[in-house]
Amino acid sequence: MGKFKSNTDFRLKSVLVFPNDGRKPFEVKQLINSFSYVENILTPYIAANMVVVDSGGLLSGLPLQGGEGVEVSVESNSLEEPIVYKMSIWTIANGFKRQQKQAYTIGLISSEALINEVTRVNNPLSGNPESIVVDLLRNVLKTQKEIYAESSKFETKFIPNRKRPFDLITTLALKSVSLKASYTSTNSSNKNQSEQQIKGTGGFFFWESVRGYNFFAVDSLCADKDSDLKSEKLDSEPWGPYVESIGNQDDGADDRFVIYESAFGSEINLLQSLRKGKYSSMMVFFNHSTGQYEEYVYRITDSYKTMAHLGGQEGITLIPSNQIELSDYPSRIMSVVLDHESWYNGPKPASPDPNDGGTDPTKFADWQKFYMAQSTARYQLLNNQQCTVVVPGNSQICAGDKIDIRLINKLPDNQSRKDPYDPESSGLYLVREVCHTYDTTSGTNGKFTTTLRLMRDSYGLKDRPSNHGTK
Repeated sequence: MGKFKSNTDFRLKSVLVFPNDGRKPFEVKQLINSFSYVENILTPYIAANMVVVDSGGLLSGLPLQGGEGVEVSVESNSLEEPIVYKMSIWTIANGFKRQQKQAYTIGLISSEALINEVTRVNNPLSGNPESIVVDLLRNVLKTQKEIYAESSKFETKFIPNRKRPFDLITTLALKSVSLKASYTSTNSSNKNQSEQQIKGTGGFFFWESVRGYNFFAVDSLCADKDSDLKSEKLDSEPWGPYVESIGNQDDGADDRFVIYESAFGSEINLLQSLRKGKYSSMMVFFNHSTGQYEEYVYRITDSYKTMAHLGGQEGITLIPSNQIELSDYPSRIMSVVLDHESWYNGPKPASPDPNDGGTDPTKFADWQKFYMAQSTARYQLLNNQQCTVVVPGNSQICAGDKIDIRLINKLPDNQSRKDPYDPESSGLYLVREVCHTYDTTSGTNGKFTTTLRLMRDSYGLKDRPSNHGTK
């Protein structure tokens, strides 16, 4: 039995504010109406909001100037020990005063996010993207948090041009390709016979969670624990299954794993998908050092089987069946000037392509051919199905985790009896964003809920083929 009777109960053990002048921290837990903590796989820092009601003028007496440290300790049934969130104040907003009471919202953010805003990187960076990320976090931002990362296939070197560390890491994520990814180039099999065909996958995510900083390939996050595409540095065991309760039925579901609410966002935007090159893109390359000109066509259906997926959908069903020819013609054209010579002083061509006459190519080559269209399509693929669910509070769920959900089948009763859960919308999802909300004003012990914004690249359950796009 846990500390509380309900899985939504919690207790604020302490909320400490550390003044900038070095004075002892102030305990303000009695002033907190609610505390909401957020992680997002697309954001390099964590954030939170505290709604404060102050009748004694405690915080006004400090006064708050921004940058103060805040440490929030919360007890709940989701962990044996209290979970501790450490952040800094970045904004105070929505304030009003009435009858000697003042209320406002305090915005919190990682201390590294504030340091990032005043930090510019000048020295050249080189090596594997993983080593560059670790160097920027440890030696530039001076973080002491844990760092979890996997290596990329290619070495890189560049001048940062006074950019911020997080901006540089985000750029590296777009250019990174997993060591376990495969890519090939062959003669074209599509209807535009003048181009060559290229396959592959790419793209990393960089984000912060309560566990630390994370830098992993999209395919590593989607891969099963036994998949060849999974990184050994990533724990991929999914949460759940979380089950949406069936009305008027006692299904004996564990009340820790119920779904209170579920909603789906936009699932189909064909025009946007075509303009971003989700289905097919043409890449045009010109090497100004050798004069070589190349055209490649990348089609997502050709590379689908080399990727890790969360659902049971086949690659051919990604595109509307009545318009399947849309994947045969590139909807986006990207042109790039290749430059292999920037970091090479040898007498022969630095290009790694043997057709260019190079026998000692540079390890810092320009690899855009193998990640430009691949990363774009891979990121877009994850937006195929988006869902938001609200579940009992679980402070252990982090952005970047996987979760297994079971949603009620909305078909008529005679059909839903055979399969009570929707086989197309149920299954594994990637947690894009997690929001833990601690509301002290609800009930005796407050109310703790977790809102998950989920995404995945394919429909259906892993153990059965999806019918999406086939009917």
